[in-house]
Amino acid sequence: MRYVFLTGTNRGLGQAAAETFKDSKIISITRSSVEESENIHKAFSVDFSNADSMEKFIPEIFNSVEPDETDEVYLLNVAGIVDPVKSVSNISAEEMMKNYTVNVVAPTLLIQGFINRFKTFGGEKRIVTVTSGAARGPVEGWSIYCSSKAAVNMIHSVLDKENISQKNNIKSAVFYPGVIDTGMQETIRASDINEFPDLGRFKEYKENKVLRRAEEVAAALHTVVTLDDFGSEASYDVKDYV
Repeated sequence: MRYVFLTGTNRGLGQAAAETFKDSKIISITRSSVEESENIHKAFSVDFSNADSMEKFIPEIFNSVEPDETDEVYLLNVAGIVDPVKSVSNISAEEMMKNYTVNVVAPTLLIQGFINRFKTFGGEKRIVTVTSGAARGPVEGWSIYCSSKAAVNMIHSVLDKENISQKNNIKSAVFYPGVIDTGMQETIRASDINEFPDLGRFKEYKENKVLRRAEEVAAALHTVVTLDDFGSEASYDVKDYV
């Protein structure tokens, strides 16, 4: 039996992933409450923007699975936010901290909790964090989002080195999901063009039906994380699996 710790199951890609991973027992971790169901084994409600609260709550999340009950455990960090969509000169410290806490601190704390809980577990251990093409280059209005996703990529690069030196036997990678037809895209399309000059391009994505369905991307994510040689690459891109 495989257990999957999955964030962001209340909407978008996370919700689609919860449906796609029906071959697993899912431990839902999300800000909004999600009811336990046929495919949600257990559900935890956590405020990803509150690092102190998360740090205290994380042991309970991972202690919900006994290592001797399973032969595979996965952590899928899917939850994330794009806000604030503003130029550097207009972003408040509060807005910066919320984004970095949700996009960087929260998934890193979950990775830490996963490692520590299953340190002596002899089965298969895999971690995937959803990143963004914004991590690869600058986008006006996305200074915080771009840098938060770049930070996630670097954390995984360091994690790979530590996995080897500390013999954690964890396979990990980041996943590039492309542009998905979710609430995040709605947020982007509602941005101020004076803060986000690329607004027109993102509106065209919707109008021209360029956006991928969340279900399609979730299926690609499932394919990636269950690959026999998963972890042989540091990153995976949705376009190679759809």
